[in-house]
Amino acid sequence: RKHGRVAMAAVVGMLFHNADIEFPGYLSKELGIRFSDVPNGFHGLFSIPLAGITQIVFFLGFLELAVWPASNYSGNYGVGYGRPFVPNFLEGDELKNKLDMEINQGRAAMMGIMGAMVGEAVTGQTLAEQIASGNIIGYGPP
Repeated sequence: RKHGRVAMAAVVGMLFHNADIEFPGYLSKELGIRFSDVPNGFHGLFSIPLAGITQIVFFLGFLELAVWPASNYSGNYGVGYGRPFVPNFLEGDELKNKLDMEINQGRAAMMGIMGAMVGEAVTGQTLAEQIASGNIIGYGPP
């Protein structure tokens, strides 16, 4: 479940970043790096300072160990779903159907983000650049 959730977040993040929707301000004021300075695609990872990558790793480690432990296979972390501050809780077949749906969507997101990363490695273009140039399958415009 968690790999799918991470992949879903990665796909959403990739789509937002490729659409140039970014936080205003500085990623690192000391180094003078703005959020808008981070390039799209996989190369953006290498433009983030080591301290920023370290913060991300420690934050995700904290979430993994303390908030959403990996030993909980039920998919129920006690927060429900639905509208913010109005949690809904499911039981029985409806819960099973929702969890199965989440697993399937997570698998699709894993394939999507992996395909975008492989496409970028092969063509040298981000997903948005491939779509704009008609180079979506890696062999150039039709």
